[in-house]
This record gives sequence, structure tokens and C-alpha cells, in this order.
Amino acid sequence: MFQREKFVEHNANAVAAGRVSGVDPIEQITKRCIRIVNPEAEVSACVLCRGYDFSKSGFGPRTIILCDQCEKEFHIGCLRDHKMQDLKELPSGKWFCCLECIRIHSALQKLHVRGEEKLPDSLLNVIKEKHERKGLESIADYNVRWRLLSGKLASPETRVLLSEAVAIFHDRFDPIIDSVTGRDLIPAMVYGRNVRGQDFSGLYCAVITVNSHVVSAGILRVFGQEVAELPLVATSVDNQGRGYFQILFSCIEKLLAFLNVRSFVLPAAEEAECIWTKKFGFKKITPDQLSEYRKSFYQMISFQGTCMLEKGVPEWRRIIHQK
Repeated sequence: MFQREKFVEHNANAVAAGRVSGVDPIEQITKRCIRIVNPEAEVSACVLCRGYDFSKSGFGPRTIILCDQCEKEFHIGCLRDHKMQDLKELPSGKWFCCLECIRIHSALQKLHVRGEEKLPDSLLNVIKEKHERKGLESIADYNVRWRLLSGKLASPETRVLLSEAVAIFHDRFDPIIDSVTGRDLIPAMVYGRNVRGQDFSGLYCAVITVNSHVVSAGILRVFGQEVAELPLVATSVDNQGRGYFQILFSCIEKLLAFLNVRSFVLPAAEEAECIWTKKFGFKKITPDQLSEYRKSFYQMISFQGTCMLEKGVPEWRRIIHQK
């Protein structure tokens, strides 16, 4: 069933997305996303005191509350002791730990509601040049847009786009399997579901559309101002090598810059590591840094057979927002 995809060995877009010469492309794809890692040793804890204890009933100092943007956990008492917030009861709606998380959440929600966004000429020219170089049809009649989708807030219109994104991920990757249940998690990630303690509600799906159909998609989560993750990206078979992955990556990077996020991470197969590092400027996360991330962002996604890479959001793109 995979024979038709062997052509990605010489496909420019596949190389951009991590294809390495000399390595079987299908083997590389299946190795990247075979099982989602569920480290039993990584238990959530209050990010202020690092304590693992919490109250299971009532409301008190050891009650745990989670920020609805960065997903960090806090003891109610620690919030008060650090003069962050003095909560008298658990909020009935969403709760955010700081002004930056409020701003990021609001910006993401507004971008989702706005719908499709026009692309600047600089990015459209990337597609145009690739089409001309390959002798493909002109993009004059192409309506190329980018869009941020939320599975938790899906409308009938966006459900169609999310379904197309799921189909692309399924076509380009083996199922992403939960290490305990054996369940395919791709739909759960795209639609922002909660599966056996793995909360994907904070995930967004960034897409490039051509004439209202998804051609390239990426799963994105912003853990506050500190870091964002990009666990999965893929481009449809018929649109490989046309620059869509490149412009999707650029749109995501620009969004993170606008949100003033400092860095973003992704899991990469060992065979693809050099592509991400040399072409896109990522570097391997040190064990100590990864451990620090895990302490605060235990929901961060990684896959068996991959290493975690990190890239700082370019400072020239970042916008410093006045308080």
C-alpha cells in the first residue's frame, strides 16, 4: 500500500519536511510517528513549589488549578504565597495564570474566528517560482490562504477542513498510537479531545488551503510565552514539492513571533535531524533543558524513535508588546 509514495525520495517538499537521501522514505515516515511517548516518570506538579501533593476534595491551599493557555499547574496556596493571585474559589470558566497567557489565548481565538488569511506576495512568490520551475500550471487562478483551526470550536465549515487535515496526516504517516491503549491519536490531536489523561484541547491545526481545500497542515500548541510545540506537519501527496510546507512553516513562525513566543520545539526522526537543523535552524534540546520543559509542560508531545529539537523564534520577527 505504500509503493505509490516511494516517489518522495526525490521530492523537494518531502526533503524540506525531513526526507533524507539514502533512507527509505516510508521507513522514515513510519519511524517518526509510530507511538506517542507516555513517560510514566513524568508526573505533573505545581510549577512554583514542585510539589506533587494535591487535595482531591474541597477547596484549599493544596487544590491544583491549571492555566487554560500554558497548561502549567499551580497550588492555590502557592499562587497566594507568590502574590500571583488570591483565589477564594475555583473559577467557573477559563482561568489564566498571567496577562501574557490572557493575551495569547485572546489572539489565538481571534485568529480562529477571523477565518482564512491572505498570504503576502513574498510567500505567494515561493509557490509561483516552484510552479514555474517545474513547468506546472500558473497559480493565477489559485486562491491560496492560511488558516488557524480549533477542533474544540469547530463549525460545520471548519469540520470539513479538519477532516481533510486528518486525511492528509493518515495518508502521510502511520497511525500515531497511544502506548497503553493502542488507539490512533491523530483524530484526537486534530479535534482537541481528551484521551486517557492526555489533554489535546490546547492543540490548534494550522493549514494552507488552495481553493478552500487543505493542502498542508500542522498541529500547533502554544505553552504560553515560553515555548510552543509543532508535533506534526504534512502535505498532501498531490501537492508535494510546490512550496506549501515552506509557506506553512513561515506562517506558523510569524504567528509565534506576533505572540512573542521565545522558542518552539518538535520531535524529529534521527534520520531527519540534519534537515531540521541545517535547513530550518533547529538544534537538539539538551537532556537538562528537555527535563526542565517536562517539569512545566508535561503534556508536551514526543514520539518513540525521535529526538526533540528546538528553535528560537527569530528576534527580528518578534514584537515586544507594551504592558
